[in-house]
Amino acid sequence: MAIKFFKIYDFEEHGEAPQEINSLRTVEVEGKRVCLVRLAEGYFAIDDKCPHAGARLGLGKCTPEGMVICPIHRYQYNVKTGRGLPQQGDYVNSYPVETRNDGVYIGFEKKWWQF
Repeated sequence: MAIKFFKIYDFEEHGEAPQEINSLRTVEVEGKRVCLVRLAEGYFAIDDKCPHAGARLGLGKCTPEGMVICPIHRYQYNVKTGRGLPQQGDYVNSYPVETRNDGVYIGFEKKWWQF
């Protein structure tokens, strides 16, 4: 399935480091809320909605190991895989992120009906 990328940060407009390391925030792309995380190794993106209680993960915290912590019940999700802790038995979707010369992009699978 094809992936369509959307620019989140423009380095010319936002600077070379528009988000601090070990930080997260909510961004809206094509009507979808996504939790964008920056670690020392780069940017990662997961769903912004916690499957446990529906909280916005972008309002939580991020560990240096890449775990996003939900602000309500402290559920945790790996930003690289979307997987929750084993005892949680849940996950969030993760999305590809590319850092290019001109900015940071997030990708979504293009559905067959979207040509």
